[in-house]
Amino acid sequence: MSSTSAPEGRAPDRASAIATLLQENILSGHYAPGDRLPSEADLCAHFKVSRPTLREALGRLTARGLITARRGAGGGAFVTQPSAAVAGEQIAALVALSTRAEDNAHRPLLTEARIQLQLGCAELAVLRKADIADLRAEIDLQSDFSISDSDFVASMRRMNLTLAAASGNPAMAMLAQGLIEAEFAVTPQTGYATRIRARFLSYHVRIANGIAGGRADDTRAALMELWSFEADRAGAGSDEAQPVERPPRMRDLRLPPVQRLNPLSE
Repeated sequence: MSSTSAPEGRAPDRASAIATLLQENILSGHYAPGDRLPSEADLCAHFKVSRPTLREALGRLTARGLITARRGAGGGAFVTQPSAAVAGEQIAALVALSTRAEDNAHRPLLTEARIQLQLGCAELAVLRKADIADLRAEIDLQSDFSISDSDFVASMRRMNLTLAAASGNPAMAMLAQGLIEAEFAVTPQTGYATRIRARFLSYHVRIANGIAGGRADDTRAALMELWSFEADRAGAGSDEAQPVERPPRMRDLRLPPVQRLNPLSE
């Protein structure tokens, strides 16, 4: 008769194999969101494993956010209902942990990744003729240079989330949300003087106007220039170290009405 230590030694590998198989069944749609998995007794009998091994497998699925446990009558393991907000928070936590550096030196990397992803989001927003009412609302708020730095930063965060959502692509919006939350969780090393706000505002206006006017090239150019501006700002270390630039005139920041062209006649 074999010793009892051998199966226990193989338990982690067996648990991993069970978790992988159940995950494949969930991702393939065999088990849909909200479905209850078979009972522990049935799964143990099916896989011919002990309850500790099965629970380890289920624990791995829980850690991946694929299932959730419910207690009481009618309880058990249920396939998780997708939530972009929760997924974004999980991505943000993982990104923050993987890129963490001393003195917040990793923030420019998060900004870089966010803007690269938002290039695609903006192009999709143009193609889908996305509604930019929420973008306009944040631009109006940012146009008030008397608001506090914290309110200005909060508005930029919301605007970035809105731009990601405007893509109409849930996967890209979720990934962008994770990057945005990770980036804005890091306290910036510099403040937001009026001239700095004006620069951000000018880029935001160009992005919104590009989407409203169906001009993908304009949105891309504005995002690329915004990336360069943020990179230069991070490298400067403080607002005082940067050259003073004349902010855009307020009339240049107004959103002109969208000019809709009639389709060409055949």
